Amino acid sequence: MKSADRAAGRSADRRRLSPGALGPAVLALLLAPACQQRVDLGSIGDGSASLLWTATFERGDLSEWLADGQGGNFAENTTLAPAPTTVVAHSGRYAGLVTLSPSASMTSTNYLFRDQPSPKAAYYSAWFYVPSTITVSVWLSLTHFRGSMTGDGDNLYALWDVNLYPRVDGSLAAQLYDYTNQKNYRQPVPVAFPVDAWVQLEVYLVKATDASGRIAVWQDGSLIFDDLGATVANDWTEWDAGGASDELAPSPAAVYLDDAAISTTRL
Repeated sequence: MKSADRAAGRSADRRRLSPGALGPAVLALLLAPACQQRVDLGSIGDGSASLLWTATFERGDLSEWLADGQGGNFAENTTLAPAPTTVVAHSGRYAGLVTLSPSASMTSTNYLFRDQPSPKAAYYSAWFYVPSTITVSVWLSLTHFRGSMTGDGDNLYALWDVNLYPRVDGSLAAQLYDYTNQKNYRQPVPVAFPVDAWVQLEVYLVKATDASGRIAVWQDGSLIFDDLGATVANDWTEWDAGGASDELAPSPAAVYLDDAAISTTRL
């Protein structure tokens, strides 16, 4: 494999943590409401049947991800759990903060994940903020999908990964890694991924065991990847948003996400 392929492949084997596995003290901190703010969902999708789930972090905690038992955090080689922050936000006051601490080329992973809702076809969207103070040596994953060989949430395996890589001009660009076919997709004419700015990554996944499947990726509303014929072993799929990398400077490094959503229409 090329270095980007090989590095992306390492992210397949990570520790998956349910809300209970975070520990009582950590879970209480993450779920404790900082304030009872109302969240206006009118600006996200159509605010009705097409919007299946959303997390705006405006409760000041991670309860939108964790409280229903259908989500959690899976992490490796990091000591800090994801947390709400007011340092920077896409909308409102709060966003999510994930901290990565790669060392000696050991991958550091810190994702929030959702197992549900997971319809046959859906759009998985989140806004990401990558500070210019971070140097990406090889790759920085932001959003990731895993499947279950047994269809029940066990025997997990990696499916796809949208990650950033450094270009010769110093900018970052997104690439899509297909674990099943061990294939790395790069844009023919790469669209720069801005730093110090909020950027939306929206992934459309049509789950199928045959050639009717599809995975497509938009960056700030522009289609950058479209893989027709993408397949899964069964209907069970996990969506992850946050970060993973095997070499960043400085380490630890912080990445931010906000306004995550699962919808049946483009957001």
